[in-house]
Amino acid sequence: MWRFFLEELGYTAVVSGLTGRAQLNAGVKAAVDEVCLPVKVFLGHSLALTSQCEALLIPRLVSINRKDYICPKFMGLPEMTKQVVGEHLVMVWKSEKNCALGSLPALPPEIREGFSYRRIKKSLQKAEATFRAYHGLLQQGFLPDEAERILFEGAEPRREDSRRRIGLIGHPYCLYDPFINLDTIGLLRRYGFQVLAPEFFTPQRIEAELRVLAKPLFWTLSQRIFGAFRLLCKEKVEGVIYLSAFACGPEALIGELIKKEAKASGLPLLHLDLDEHSGEAGFVTRIEAFIDLLNRKRRLSCV
Repeated sequence: MWRFFLEELGYTAVVSGLTGRAQLNAGVKAAVDEVCLPVKVFLGHSLALTSQCEALLIPRLVSINRKDYICPKFMGLPEMTKQVVGEHLVMVWKSEKNCALGSLPALPPEIREGFSYRRIKKSLQKAEATFRAYHGLLQQGFLPDEAERILFEGAEPRREDSRRRIGLIGHPYCLYDPFINLDTIGLLRRYGFQVLAPEFFTPQRIEAELRVLAKPLFWTLSQRIFGAFRLLCKEKVEGVIYLSAFACGPEALIGELIKKEAKASGLPLLHLDLDEHSGEAGFVTRIEAFIDLLNRKRRLSCV
């Protein structure tokens, strides 16, 4: 949405490239120890972009749904980024009370004051239409990078023909960065699995699954993970892999809830923590061992 909106206004949107060791090392060096891996990676990307653009657009995500909230580290993301790259480079796009994602008050004043109301409104409407089309593609089973290529590059949609299905849950920045998770999706596909993720389900379906809880979950992304896991059980996937960021506070709670749900449903679950010290050999070995378990269970069910 942000990329489309900025290009409609005539800006050149410089999108950060793929994560690599240089971005990770720079982010780790710039961040305090207490922040999670995705924030360290974000800061590394921000530092890399400072030599390529005049300003950085940083989101302040507080509450995107009524009565629930985003992780507190992401609420303070603009301030952390300002400390690393300099305050003069940062423009903040905010999503707070009475400030929806596509509203004029959400815009940085530098953008809001530089264009006419009519032009901004028209660009926002087009950007929101693109955003809805993007989420429509996700809910059809396309992964984020595939949906982006379809929208921006006109790529032809391609369907996976695999009959074996496996679930992958976690925060989106853990699931879709192949450097952070050592290309978990690619590995699973090479083993012949179709990967199902939380973004494939509509918010309405996820919300319906949350009604089994005694009280609402406080965190938006935790709600999505819990609801998606219950839906994956109904989709009859062979197993679920849960990728979580080490030092993530909300993960400590939702992880226990997911383990209880997995035990009650009998669905195989592999929970993996991600941090800057994750080694490829041990990580891949655990996933391959989990796949061996699924293969063994599949053979026994056919006997």
